Amino acid sequence: MTAQTRGPSRPARWGRRFSRLNFRRRDECDLALRWLDAAEGERILDIGCGDGYYDWLIGRSGAHVTGIDIHGQRLAFARRRYGSERTRFLDLDAESADFRDGTFDKALSLCVLEHLANEERVLSNVSRAMKAGGRLVLTADSLTNPGITPAERERHRRRYAVNTFYTPVNAGEKLSRAGFEIERTGYVLSTAWALRLVRISWRLDELPAALAFLRPLGYLVLGVAHSVSSVFGRKTPESATSGLTLVIQARRKAA
Repeated sequence: MTAQTRGPSRPARWGRRFSRLNFRRRDECDLALRWLDAAEGERILDIGCGDGYYDWLIGRSGAHVTGIDIHGQRLAFARRRYGSERTRFLDLDAESADFRDGTFDKALSLCVLEHLANEERVLSNVSRAMKAGGRLVLTADSLTNPGITPAERERHRRRYAVNTFYTPVNAGEKLSRAGFEIERTGYVLSTAWALRLVRISWRLDELPAALAFLRPLGYLVLGVAHSVSSVFGRKTPESATSGLTLVIQARRKAA
């Protein structure tokens, strides 16, 4: 049974753990998908597709999505739950993926780039696989909030295996060398209040295994608090000058 026949009411959101409770990623992924603006008939590459949920969402637009990843368990789940005529999932390392030139109209990468050992090779592979003028949307850890301490950045780097924290400057340099030019950038989780909630969520992530059952409840409370804060106004991603996560929309330059 494919994802299409299961209907939209039973998606395995956020894998099998936190559903959409993880507010740290909800804003960035929602923004990234809006900027991707998938359309019917487009061919889209997802680098680091994970459990395939976002490819399923993109496929509902009528686009054809190819998700690649190297985590066998996640891929198996993606194929079982979301495999369809519009979504396919391949066991491929983005550093060595060799798609035919100009295969894809657009590409997406959600919080993958900062973990890679050779992200410039990945960007070059993606660039070659895309049509000239094609759109790339990616998100990456930034941790440029003024209130974040060097110790917190270093702890985050170790905890989540981050190789590079991104800003529009260093991202722009890497993207330019790969044949892209940035069209717009935005930051999510950019306010002091958001940073307070993020700090609490980091503590939840550090809970010992015996207390792990508290995480979903904790994330639920944090998600509600974050949503309520939006009622009273918050910076738009494009107007923010710093934040926890950077979102980028770039265009594949003509050869």
